[in-house]
Amino acid sequence: MALQTEDPFLASPPLPHERLRIAVTARRMAYLKLGYEPIPILSGRNRPAINGWQDVRITIPPDEDVITPWTETHPGALSTGIRTRYTPGFDIDIRDQDVADQVERALLNMIPQQSIVLKRVGLPPKRLIPFRCVTPFKKISVTFKAADETIHKVEVLADGQQFVAEGIHETTQQPYRWVDNVSLLNVAHERLPLVDEPLARRFVAEAGVIMGRAGWSKVGAKLNGKNDGKSNGKAGAEATETEKRGSSIYGRTALRAECEKLAAMPRDSGRNNALNSAAFNLFQLVAGDELDEEKDQVRERLFASAEACGLVVEDGAASVHATIESGAKAGWLQPRHAPDTNGGRDDQGHGHDKDQTDELRIVTAADLQMCAVDWLWPGRFARGKIALIAGLPDYGKGQIAAFLAAAVTAAIQLPCDEGNTPQGNVIWLNAEDDARDTILPRLVAAGGDPKRVHFVNGACVSGEDKSFSLVTDLPLLRKAIQKFGNVLLVIIDPVSAYLGIGRVDCRSATDVRGVLTPLKELAEELHIAVIAIAHFNKKDDVKSALLRVSDSIAYVAAARHVYAVLDDPEDKNSKLFVKAKNNLARDTKALRYGFGVKTVGHDPKLNVDINAPYVVWHPQHVEVTANEAMQAGEGQSAYAKREAREFLLERLNAGPVGADDLLEEAEQSGIAKRTLKRAKKELGIRSRKTPGKFDGRWFWELPTKPKSANHDPQ
Repeated sequence: MALQTEDPFLASPPLPHERLRIAVTARRMAYLKLGYEPIPILSGRNRPAINGWQDVRITIPPDEDVITPWTETHPGALSTGIRTRYTPGFDIDIRDQDVADQVERALLNMIPQQSIVLKRVGLPPKRLIPFRCVTPFKKISVTFKAADETIHKVEVLADGQQFVAEGIHETTQQPYRWVDNVSLLNVAHERLPLVDEPLARRFVAEAGVIMGRAGWSKVGAKLNGKNDGKSNGKAGAEATETEKRGSSIYGRTALRAECEKLAAMPRDSGRNNALNSAAFNLFQLVAGDELDEEKDQVRERLFASAEACGLVVEDGAASVHATIESGAKAGWLQPRHAPDTNGGRDDQGHGHDKDQTDELRIVTAADLQMCAVDWLWPGRFARGKIALIAGLPDYGKGQIAAFLAAAVTAAIQLPCDEGNTPQGNVIWLNAEDDARDTILPRLVAAGGDPKRVHFVNGACVSGEDKSFSLVTDLPLLRKAIQKFGNVLLVIIDPVSAYLGIGRVDCRSATDVRGVLTPLKELAEELHIAVIAIAHFNKKDDVKSALLRVSDSIAYVAAARHVYAVLDDPEDKNSKLFVKAKNNLARDTKALRYGFGVKTVGHDPKLNVDINAPYVVWHPQHVEVTANEAMQAGEGQSAYAKREAREFLLERLNAGPVGADDLLEEAEQSGIAKRTLKRAKKELGIRSRKTPGKFDGRWFWELPTKPKSANHDPQ
C-alpha cells in the first residue's frame, strides 16, 4: 500500500485560507509530476475556473510555472480537477447502494485482478474510479429512471471532461474522500489500470443491463460508437448496447445550413457541385457520429433541397441521386467531428454534473454602462472587433496590412486626412510570405517600426514545434498579447491558413463560426483589432463583394468591417479600397491607391539592394461602392467573353480544329484559356478525339446547329 497523503480539506481545525492556498498549489504540482493534468475548480462547484481549460498547457519549473498563479488569479477556485483525456473517470452516479455495488463489481471483473483500484466518493453511494488510456475517446453514458423518478446514471468521463479529485462537493458542501484515504497522489498515472474505448463501451452496456434488471426504465444513452439505433423495448441487455447515440447540436445545425443554402441557389450557380459538396460534408459528420439520429434523413433532405432549387427538374432524379451518393461515399471515408469549441455535443460540458451547474449568462440592460466605439482607424477599423480585407491575389492586400502595421507602430498619417491610429504593438501571422525577404521589407517601406511588430512563426506545444492554429492555440496568442503589452492590432494573413489541418471545413458556415467566435471573444476581451486577410472565391459571376469572401458567408458574418480591394474602373493603373460592410459607422468613401517601390536596405551577402513595394494612397476619396466597382468591371469581363465566342465561331466555321492549335491562337490573341473554355461550353462546342488512335489529337467542332454569337447564357 502506498503512503497515505493528508488532504488539506480534511484538516481539523480547517486551515486558514492562505495556508490552504499554499497546500493546494503544492498538491497540484504533485499531481502534474505524477502524470496527471490538474486544473482549478470553483470551490463548492464542479466547474473549471479557466476558460478553454480543455486546451490549457500545464507546466511547472523549469518550464513556465502555470500552476502557482492559479490561486492568485482564481482565489475562489481551490478545488482541483483532473482532465480526463488520458485519465478517464468511470463515474457510477447511482443512488441505490446495491445496484451501485453491482455495477462496480461488473467493472472490476473487466480489469486484471492485480490492478490498483482507487475510488473517490462525494455523495455516497455514488463513486468514481479513475483509469488511464493511451488513445483518447469521447464520453460514454447511459441513464435510467427509477419508479420514484430518481435518475441514475453511469458515465465514462473522457476527452473533453474532468472530474474533481479533491475539494468541496457541490451538493454536500463537504470534502470529497478517497476510500482507504488512498488518492491519485499515492499512485503515479502510469500505474493506474489501462482501459480503452471498447472496454468503456462494454462497461456502460453491462451497467445498463444491471440497471434494467432493477426495474428501471431507460431515459437515454450516449454511446460513442456505431449501433443500429433499434431497441426491443426491454430495459435490459439489448436495449443498452443498441441505444442511439444522438446527434450533436453542431451536426443538426450543419444539416440545416447545408440544405437551406442548396435550396436557395439560383440556376447556373454550380448547384450540382454544391449538392455533391453538401453530401460530402454531411456524411463526414454521419461517419463521425455527429448526425446519428438524422443519418437516415440526410439523403431525403438533400434531395428535397435539390427539388427546391430546380435541379431535379433539370437534371432528373437519377442524376441527383447519383450526385448525392458520390458525395456520401467520399464523406463516409473521412469522418469529421465537431470542432473543440462550445458548438459541440449536447452532453459535453465542464464536468459530469453539467445539468446542475450550467446556466445562462445574463445581464440586465440597466446594469450596463454605454460606451462609444473605440476606433483604431476612425470610421473603418475598431478595436475589440474582427475585420476582413478581401480580394484577388496581387491586389495589394499584403501591402495594405504593412501600411496598417506602420500606422500603428510609427504614427504614419492615414490617407485623405482621416487622422491617425493610436500607437502600440502589432502581432502579425503570415502563412504565405517569408518574413525576412518579403514582410519585413514591406513593413520598412511603409514606414513601420520593426521593434514594435512581432511575427508569429508557429507554436511550441509539449516541447514540439507545430503550425499555429486558431482552433487549438488561441490561449498561446492570448499569452503573447499579454507578454508584449499594448498590442493594438493582430494581423492574420490569410485567415484560412490558420484553421488547423483537417479540423475545419472552410466551406461550412458552422465550422467557420465555431473558430471565429472564440477569436471574436478574444478581441473583445483584450480590446484589440483583429484584421484578417481573405481571398476571393472563384464565383466570379457573383457581383456582391460580400459573397466573394472565401468559401463561407460566416467569415463576413463574424466581421464588423469588411473591405474589398478591387480594380478601379476609371484608372487601370490604380486599385480601390472600398467598404463592403461596416456595422459600426456611417458609410465611408472608397480610397484609391497605387504602388511605389523603395530601397529599404542592402544585402551584403548577395551585394544587392533590397527593394520593396508599398501602398501610395491618392489624396481624394472616390464615390463608389464595392458592388458598383465590381459591376463596372463586369463590362470588361463581358467583352472578353464576347471576344472569345466570336473567335471560336470564326475559327470553327469551316470545320474542326485541333484543340492545342485553338488554345495557342487564343493566347496569342489575348484570350485567356479559362475564358475560351467557358465560351466553348456556352456555344455547345464538342470535343472529339482522332478515332482509332490511343494517343490521337483532340479536336473542337461546332454542334450541328451552332448557337448565335449574341447568345447570352441563362
